[in-house]
Amino acid sequence: MRRYLHLFLFFFALVSITITSVKPAVAYPFFFDGKRKQMLLPFKFERNLIIIPLFINGKGPFNFILDTGVTIFIITDPNLSDSIGLSSGRTIEITGLGEGDELEAKVVTGLEIKIGNTTARNMAGAQLSRDAFLLSSYVGTPITGLIGYDFFNSFNIRINYTAQIITVSKSEDYKPRKGFKAIPISIENQKPYIRVETKLNDSTTILSKLVIDTGAGHPISLETDSDPRITIPDTTLNARLGMGLSGPINGYIGRIQKLKLNDIEINNIITSFPNYESVGEKVILTPRNGNLGNDLLKRFTVIFDYPRKVIYIKPNEKFKEPFEHDMTGIELITAGDNLNRYLISNVEPGSPAHDIGLQKDDEIMSINFKPAKDMLIGEIDNLFRSRNGRNILIEVFRDGSSQFIVLTLRRRV
Repeated sequence: MRRYLHLFLFFFALVSITITSVKPAVAYPFFFDGKRKQMLLPFKFERNLIIIPLFINGKGPFNFILDTGVTIFIITDPNLSDSIGLSSGRTIEITGLGEGDELEAKVVTGLEIKIGNTTARNMAGAQLSRDAFLLSSYVGTPITGLIGYDFFNSFNIRINYTAQIITVSKSEDYKPRKGFKAIPISIENQKPYIRVETKLNDSTTILSKLVIDTGAGHPISLETDSDPRITIPDTTLNARLGMGLSGPINGYIGRIQKLKLNDIEINNIITSFPNYESVGEKVILTPRNGNLGNDLLKRFTVIFDYPRKVIYIKPNEKFKEPFEHDMTGIELITAGDNLNRYLISNVEPGSPAHDIGLQKDDEIMSINFKPAKDMLIGEIDNLFRSRNGRNILIEVFRDGSSQFIVLTLRRRV
């Protein structure tokens, strides 16, 4: 039986954007300052999203999501123009995933972007008319925008998820290290695609074409309209998978048996199955079967080499960790000036949280006697998917008073 679920992997949004009125960027817009050939860039990793600092026109730093699914520089904060004096031009309409209409944005030009010891000059981008993603409240830290293709296409990008360090090198200087597996990719419409052997169930194995999407928090998504052999599993949760530029992305959460990267097998993977209205009818540029997100990629050290059209992967210490989904039925967002208050934005019917009476707008004050304000939202997520049958003591504030409730985790998919 399929149960209703709001899966708050908020940035499922593979941002499929077509903006014909923005001039394409030069081939390699970013370059190293001086004679440097390499740099290390620390990043934050919250809710399976890569957050990097950058400067715009000498102002900042601003937190941006590093997202291979984004084709142009996107500013999600509609108020940034006022604070740093961006030069904006005409209003355009952009199309993204989700069950909704197009979103207005302004073209911004003449941008100088600095990321660590690299710089891009005279860049163009788009500034959204409204913050469609609400990423700041989702990850618990201020987020100003997204950057993707321009940065990845300029360098060799090595992402060490466990150390939370990105190594940026000149592509022509890179030589693969021992232990890394090379996998060919294609760059189509400024996004990286990979073909992988995908075993859906006991009887069905396909060669699927997937977007590699570091802006997606899930392990993998598959689109049922892309291939008649891709069907929704018998055991699933009815789900809101996240938010795209054009609104909510709805569908189902289930599991597939296996995915094979080179000769590396990954088993029993949590998989999203978006509705056609959310994704299928919006994807018009490049035929594909779905996308590959950070909950799978984080189990490897991953090296992107766009110029050579290859990625290199090496399993890390997280490789053997099982794929688990939220076991509470709670959707959380952050609030307050410091984004360190945790509010329940939804409780799924029939879930453990629903069964013990938790409600929308309840505020979580502590978990196992640890003040919630001292916890990161990713830390809470990990706790809420940690072990089937685990008891967690939650202090909840509602209607002017607090109460303690025991929440028992239950695996639901």
